[in-house]
Amino acid sequence: MKERNIMIIVAVVLALAALSPLVIIKNPNEYEYNNFKLQKSPTGWVTWAYKGEQPYLLQLRHDPKTLENITVDDRIRDLVLSKPALATTIDPNLTSRAVLGAIDIANILGRRLGLYGIQVIGATTEFANNGTYVIDCSDVQKDLNVAVLKLGEKTEIKLEGNCIIIQGATEEDINRAADRFIYEIIEVME
Repeated sequence: MKERNIMIIVAVVLALAALSPLVIIKNPNEYEYNNFKLQKSPTGWVTWAYKGEQPYLLQLRHDPKTLENITVDDRIRDLVLSKPALATTIDPNLTSRAVLGAIDIANILGRRLGLYGIQVIGATTEFANNGTYVIDCSDVQKDLNVAVLKLGEKTEIKLEGNCIIIQGATEEDINRAADRFIYEIIEVME
């Protein structure tokens, strides 16, 4: 009887030891970042943001961990939320890859989702065609922020006067900086 109890105890301990890695190993495609749940999707990363009790499913191309090296001026969030409109503007000579960052900003901050309800206006920094606004930093107004997505030496998000500069060393880095900008606004990253 005593031998049987010892065998049962040993079997239970071995079973627990064998199963313990399953408890410790986390799914690399899911994690929490500043109390926000993130999950890998076929086209990027999904996170859930809340406005009151209302959840919003947000899709971005990059996850916060890969964007931690991008610096952001800490005044940008308050500036963006202080005005009812934001013009995202790019150099018309950039490829569609750079445009994707502006589209993501419009989708998440704009009126489509209702999360922030900011009127987002797409524009270029110089003439592209008769149907596209030409907007640059000189167009910042009392009710209009301007965010210029552009190439530069360093990938960062900064202010030049009251103009928001979303800058990347490459066009892909412009997209990374745009995602970092969004995570900053929705307070996933601070």
